[in-house]
Amino acid sequence: MKQTILSILLAAITSTAVAQVTNEAIPRGWNLFLNETITPVTMPSFDKQAMLNQDAIDDAATSKPFRFANKFPVDLDLFNAGEWTVLQNGDRIWRLNIKSPGAHTMNFLMDRYDLPVGGELFIYNNDRSDKIGPYTYKENQEDGFLGTWIVYGDNIWLEYYEPKAFKNQGRISINEVAHGYRGFKRPAQDGAKFLNSSGSCNVDVNCNPNQGSSNNVNWATIRDNYRNAVGLIIINGSGSCTGTLINNTNSDGTPYFLTADHCLGTSNGTGSGYPSSNWAFGFQWFTNTPDCATFANTVGPSTTVRVLSGATLRANDDIADFALFQINQLPPAAWNLYYAGWSRVLSSGNGQLGMHHPSGDIMKLARNDEAATPVSTQFNTNSQTRMWRILNWEYGVTEPGSSGSCLLNASGQIIGVLSGGSAACSGTNDNGGYDIYGRFDTSWNSFGVNTRRLSPWLDPINSDTISQDGSFAVNLTIASVATILKVNVYPNPSNGVFTVNVEESAAYTVYNLSGQVIQQGTFAGLTNQLDITAVANGVYFLKVNSGTASATTKLVKE
Repeated sequence: MKQTILSILLAAITSTAVAQVTNEAIPRGWNLFLNETITPVTMPSFDKQAMLNQDAIDDAATSKPFRFANKFPVDLDLFNAGEWTVLQNGDRIWRLNIKSPGAHTMNFLMDRYDLPVGGELFIYNNDRSDKIGPYTYKENQEDGFLGTWIVYGDNIWLEYYEPKAFKNQGRISINEVAHGYRGFKRPAQDGAKFLNSSGSCNVDVNCNPNQGSSNNVNWATIRDNYRNAVGLIIINGSGSCTGTLINNTNSDGTPYFLTADHCLGTSNGTGSGYPSSNWAFGFQWFTNTPDCATFANTVGPSTTVRVLSGATLRANDDIADFALFQINQLPPAAWNLYYAGWSRVLSSGNGQLGMHHPSGDIMKLARNDEAATPVSTQFNTNSQTRMWRILNWEYGVTEPGSSGSCLLNASGQIIGVLSGGSAACSGTNDNGGYDIYGRFDTSWNSFGVNTRRLSPWLDPINSDTISQDGSFAVNLTIASVATILKVNVYPNPSNGVFTVNVEESAAYTVYNLSGQVIQQGTFAGLTNQLDITAVANGVYFLKVNSGTASATTKLVKE
């Protein structure tokens, strides 16, 4: 690892305008004359054909998420890899170049991610045609894990900006590099993205959803809502499924996300203990230049992909093949995502709409014009899985990667999540195969155990309602949701004097191990000093509160 000094005008360093994880913002280093000859870290080769052979088996079995990447174990961090550049004002930029020859995409898993306030991590490809970031302290999680979004290409840069005031406070440790070998097709040389990694009979979400329909349903309005609710999931860095942001009876904006149980890969059926803090959720990823089931490629550019990081499993079960997560971040209000409605009535109506991300592709739709049939069938190892059966799609289709996506009734409410089936493309038409969806009504009270049913999470007020309308975030009482306050403490351990960074004014309390209060006060600004030198050496706990947001962190005095 090297460190260089760069003298520049401070005016050339500008703050990033967008402090959210998207592909819109520009990395700071792009405006600087940084060294472009950093020695890359290169991944080894692997048996791609063997993986594709296994994928064919797994895709047919519909028992696992759609695998798109091979993961290489690595040990790369801010101290043993990459190069630091010190700017004239004392701020620093660390860059690491990683190559994996032949990769369609690359993404990264981190076993330690902890950024201070003001730190920014960007990921971009060598020709700067694709990027994601900034990842900031808002992506910090309690277990320190992070899974990133994909970037197109096989030659990728990671760039971390660290303010002088927080020198050596950031931690970035990459433990796996994911080489994407299928799905997520690469950009063309002219920068337009060839997005058709899915079959030719798929229909982009902005195509007319009523094309050829005999039903008098306003699918276009439902589509317009749900393209803001459906998300593509990157699972443990190498798999993908689809899911939907979903409303609850409090309409309070809790970011519950509904998908399929089999997307977990292995299910424990308990709604707890599943490691999903390295999941990534991409929303509003579709194109405004749609292809409607032709052999032509969808040519971008696609709309902005907006990424949330990490989730906590709340409930899951294989009887109706559902899994409910709570995303660990609140979606930014500016995104105005849609929180889906739902119905637990055992009726599908004459017509349903599905919206999904097949094979890691941009958002697609599929429409059925008849009633779906409730069936009890074999799925994976469960012989009594309760499903909706779609006999044949009239427009569009589903594929591996669509798993977990919503099935909507004519009222724009979720009635099921996709489990699998035989539906596929045959040229620009579907093959006439069926699909099965886990039924929402079955998931509602599965087993009567909170970690195996939807009701306690989606009906927290115990209203016993049979349906709930969806809503855009702007109409929800988002402020009532308890959130995690972002707090950074250093040095820790210390001699009793700690610097505490907190994103807003907040009250604090320090407790000892017996729960006794030893100090209370208020943090008024971004950077604060906490002095507990008067107490004995040992372990203490700092709790910080601001409105409904709170955080608790351990302090070590020595």
